[in-house]
Amino acid sequence: MLNYQLVTPPTVEPVTLELAKAHLRVDITDDDTLITAYISAARQYAERLTNRAFFNQTWRLSLDHFPVYRCGGTLPTRGRDDFYSGAYYNELAIRLPIPRCQSVASITYLDVAGVQQTLSPSAYYVDTTSQPARIVPLPGAFWPYTQDYLPGSVQVTYVAGSYGDGATVNTCPQSVVLAILMLVGHFYDNRNATSEVILREPPFAVQALLNSEKFVSFSFGNN
Repeated sequence: MLNYQLVTPPTVEPVTLELAKAHLRVDITDDDTLITAYISAARQYAERLTNRAFFNQTWRLSLDHFPVYRCGGTLPTRGRDDFYSGAYYNELAIRLPIPRCQSVASITYLDVAGVQQTLSPSAYYVDTTSQPARIVPLPGAFWPYTQDYLPGSVQVTYVAGSYGDGATVNTCPQSVVLAILMLVGHFYDNRNATSEVILREPPFAVQALLNSEKFVSFSFGNN
């Protein structure tokens, strides 16, 4: 079962408060807190539509067990021609959702005795150039056994950010920035909507702008 959750949100947003207020043509400071909340909500909305993390944030992937490679229903053994084959490593790869992976903070697991262990970084390789990123055991190594396939027994904590940390320069594509600004405007214009008011859907242009950055993959977890 594939399950992942946000651990630490990003510390910066693709759109500053000043830029959002300029877009809204708002000069007063009374709504600054509200607009800041709209920026965060708009960024989260855009991230969900694109299946990305824009700026660096920490995620945790939970797996029921480490991937297992079976060749004809049996585990590969040393000396077999396919022991170090591409198929072997492809089957053993842990694929991380929410690109782009910047680094892996830790891999923890419950061993056969139910004791939590931390896997040494020297035991695995992280391919951060691929999307989704892949983690594989180093040549000659296997993933360790876990406690009877206990749900969530493997936890992979990693930092994801498609456009870096955003600390020094806004590296988000302008299409993403514009989409967020449009969403902020939509939220702000509809802030007082009630059940008696016909609520407008977010502008169609938002989805059109984000489609160019949308990440599509069918290979998450250990599929």
